Amino acid sequence: MRLKQFPITSLIAAIQKTVQDGTGKKCLDFVPKDQPSPFYYVEFIGSQPGNSKTMFVTDYTVYIHVISEESESTVPVYKYMDDLSEALTEDISIPDPYWLVFQRNDGVKSVYREETDEVHGVVQYTFRISHGWKAKI
Repeated sequence: MRLKQFPITSLIAAIQKTVQDGTGKKCLDFVPKDQPSPFYYVEFIGSQPGNSKTMFVTDYTVYIHVISEESESTVPVYKYMDDLSEALTEDISIPDPYWLVFQRNDGVKSVYREETDEVHGVVQYTFRISHGWKAKI
């Protein structure tokens, strides 16, 4: 039986919870004006079908932005990226009947310095979520 695709808002909420619980830092879905650093925020990039012979699945791609405090060094942002990677060794929690097939760190996309001297890193993740089994009748 095929279900509707997993809601993007639920995916973002699950990522935020896992990152916040694992790092102890805020994980937002947008950046409020004057948000104190350090923090993370999740940006939805896109989705595409990844169906197999037996399952209906969708691959969701997100960028997780890592914002460190003002620093002359890039070391703090790398530490926060390591913390993020460690936090996401735990699977995100999604409700039944959906099933998380995998979550994958696709690597660091960029690291740069903001005008505020905060250092900004971007890490890409893919989440493959099943939304039904295929069956022959």
